[in-house]
Amino acid sequence: MSRIKNFFTGQVTFSVTDFPVAALNRLRQYGVGNLRQVANNFIFTVPLVHAAAVKKLVANFDWHSQENANLFRGVNYLLNHFMLCIMVLLGFSAFLVLDMGIYRVQVNAPDAAVTTAVYDHLQALGVKQFIWKKQVATLDLANDLIITFPNIAHAHVRVAGNTLVVDLATAANHQKKQKTDLYAKYDAVIKDVVAYSGQVLVGVGDVVHKGDLLVQDTYIDSVAITGEVAFVNDDQVVRLSIAII
Repeated sequence: MSRIKNFFTGQVTFSVTDFPVAALNRLRQYGVGNLRQVANNFIFTVPLVHAAAVKKLVANFDWHSQENANLFRGVNYLLNHFMLCIMVLLGFSAFLVLDMGIYRVQVNAPDAAVTTAVYDHLQALGVKQFIWKKQVATLDLANDLIITFPNIAHAHVRVAGNTLVVDLATAANHQKKQKTDLYAKYDAVIKDVVAYSGQVLVGVGDVVHKGDLLVQDTYIDSVAITGEVAFVNDDQVVRLSIAII
């Protein structure tokens, strides 16, 4: 029966010559079993997982070892480290769960009164210090803040780690909050489009001509479009990075 158990659990048999009796106590931590003395040799077995440590312990003596045939080394290692594996899995799972949440809300605005009002508004929407990231993704917070607050001209909402960051720019007067359509002032190739309101009608790489509609029904301060001027001087192409709105 013991041979069957050794086959499945993985054992290494050591034979050490002239090993001090007093040093046998040091082997206890390695799960020594079947200890016996034959002449000047101490013969014992240890679990496969502890074999390397025991080899270091008896390195200064005349010794040899024999490892039983074991087809389940990987299973044996997992069994001997079952609790460690469980702890690692639980820790990794906890990390994944915790990383899915927002634990801090940060509002950056040039006006303290606006900052306080935005904090209160976000809490009323349910955006508090703990909220799932997927919940934030379903809320169009940037557009909501621009519509709700007359003096907010631009809002950028992003998630940085476990922090929800809201960057705000305030308008000098309400007229800047009027929606409009944006048209290209030049023939150009679009390089970048950033819009937090309205409907964007062009994308990066698009070729547009002077007068083309770029963004529809937007707050002008919430859009930035850059491009390269093209088709200048008849057939000669000149490229220059500019803002094309």
